[in-house]
Amino acid sequence: MYAVVLAVIALALVGSVSAQPQPCCTPNQWEATMVEAQGYVQNMQPKTLVGTIEVSYDFDNKKMAFNQRLNNSGTPILVKVIINYNEGKMYSISDGVCTELSAPTPDMPQQCISAGAMFERTMRLGGPGGLEVNSFGLWNVQGVAYGTAQMTSRDCLPVTEVLIAEQTGQVLGSVQAIIFDGVTTGIKDPSVFDPPSPPCNSIPDAHHQESRSGGTPFFQRTLGRFGIPVF
Repeated sequence: MYAVVLAVIALALVGSVSAQPQPCCTPNQWEATMVEAQGYVQNMQPKTLVGTIEVSYDFDNKKMAFNQRLNNSGTPILVKVIINYNEGKMYSISDGVCTELSAPTPDMPQQCISAGAMFERTMRLGGPGGLEVNSFGLWNVQGVAYGTAQMTSRDCLPVTEVLIAEQTGQVLGSVQAIIFDGVTTGIKDPSVFDPPSPPCNSIPDAHHQESRSGGTPFFQRTLGRFGIPVF
């Protein structure tokens, strides 16, 4: 009888583990505003990066667009970046000037929770009847001491992300928090991916000297971090 009870408990434990949410990929098309706040220490001086990034992600058509309105310790950063992976081109628009570069990578990275992430818990934001999300964590990956990301449990849309980074070069450490506001599936206006006309100034292979391909252990965001920690 005791052996039977142990066997039943073991089966229940195996079932509960296998039923845990697994790392997932976002829908192929979505848009959101990333509200970002980051603090870091560079050259023994405290720094901050705050602001918003409007993101349009279209994995079906291999295109991404970022409209960045950031402030890096008092220095405004107003840049729009459009990437067309089918054409292998990236467009950077700042102060009315458009520059054409090569795409940061040959293939568009899909937005997925890393396979090495560990499921932490399922929780509801906003109390009973609120948004149900799955939380995933990573430790000691790509210079990040700890990171956690929350995704909607129903369709794997990004909700929040926090990263605590270790020392990288002259940066002694960093804490980054991101909220994904107004997330919607699909692309409301495909013209968001259209580069300005007339054609931009072309600088072939410029990304080899100044990489704009960044990402976190959770997501490959393919956007520059402007000289601050690239996660």
